[in-house]
Amino acid sequence: MKQLGVTAPRSAFIVGISSGEVYRPVAPEKDASLKESLRRVWRPNMGYRMAHALVRAEFAPLNIKRVHRVWKEGKFGRKRRYSKLKTGRSVPFCATCANEVWTVDFIFDSCFIGTKLKILSVVDEFTRECLALDVSTRLDSAAVRSVLAPLFETRGAPRIVRSDNGGEFVSRMLSVYLSQSQSGSHFTDAGKPWQNSFVESFHATLRRDHLDVEAFCNLAEPQIKTAIYRRITTRFGLIRPLAISPRRSPRKVQAPVGLRPPYA
Repeated sequence: MKQLGVTAPRSAFIVGISSGEVYRPVAPEKDASLKESLRRVWRPNMGYRMAHALVRAEFAPLNIKRVHRVWKEGKFGRKRRYSKLKTGRSVPFCATCANEVWTVDFIFDSCFIGTKLKILSVVDEFTRECLALDVSTRLDSAAVRSVLAPLFETRGAPRIVRSDNGGEFVSRMLSVYLSQSQSGSHFTDAGKPWQNSFVESFHATLRRDHLDVEAFCNLAEPQIKTAIYRRITTRFGLIRPLAISPRRSPRKVQAPVGLRPPYA
């Protein structure tokens, strides 16, 4: 403004502010540290409630409305999604306690050299704990049985194993094994993955936090890294709360029902 020959009071009058504002020092931003922490824990499609649960211990006591305000100012919001029409039908055999309903499904990825990866995940529907992650290039019904067998021995057989209608899950060999283990199977309707929503939600987290941030060169690398990821999220990664109220970790969900924590 000095180069244009306009004084500070005149410039303040033009923009409609007090002339004292020109000489007042800029106050430091009180939410700078909170905004930096939110930027550190931010992941794609994460909501402000999950972010509040992750930084709550660092800034305690922390009001969730303050996190929401800073979240909006920093434009950390998730992508807009359109809600689907609800049919009113509930999922049958909903879990009411731990080790009652297990959900199994496959998720796919690939290596740099083009090798296709097939990952089998087993999730407890009540505690949301990942019980197994098996990575290979080919997984059939025998491989599914070999993954479930040690889990049945250490944890006991669940009442229901929920899966889709894939050939690996509807095979006679796996059906006979589940029947001998006094465990039933429930298959979701064709074209309705929401009926197996818990494992689908886990797959979204697995892809966002692990598969999309790791680069695999051969088969051994994803097997090792995925085993480390599951071990961290199960044994050491207890700081990440579940996306359910009151946002407790799988270990804290297990405690009230008396289950022995895995790998304790």
